[in-house]
Amino acid sequence: MLAFAGVTVTRGDKDLLADVDWEIEEGQRWVVLGPNGAGKTTLLQMASARMHPTRGVAGVLGEVLGAVDVFELRPRIGLASASLADQVPGDEKVSDVVVTASYGVVGRWRETYDRLDLARAGDLLDALGVAHLADRRYGTLSEGSASGSRSHEP
Repeated sequence: MLAFAGVTVTRGDKDLLADVDWEIEEGQRWVVLGPNGAGKTTLLQMASARMHPTRGVAGVLGEVLGAVDVFELRPRIGLASASLADQVPGDEKVSDVVVTASYGVVGRWRETYDRLDLARAGDLLDALGVAHLADRRYGTLSEGSASGSRSHEP
């Protein structure tokens, strides 16, 4: 599922990750722990095909970053993180966040989606008990809004 060999990520003259070897097999579950600045977010950005290594080889789902179209690869990866949430435009409609997520995209631009995509997003919001938030702007939600509670909704 994941195969990193000698992966290093350098920005300026600083290594954010240095010489990382890591393999994850299907069915395994991992937890990444470490202090602030240890490279956890950088590691997960690479594992989700949102960043390429400066050196080394990063394999994700049998593909090698740098030799694969990441826009084809990203929809096969599920990622939830605070750093990703920070990239979602605040004026994005909640329903659009769900639609674009199925394609591994953050933010809806000029692309169009068919009725099946829109219906699937509506079904997912409904299944999670948050369909009432579909037309809200992402930036107006608190972290507790996704609990399904309507008591604080305008």
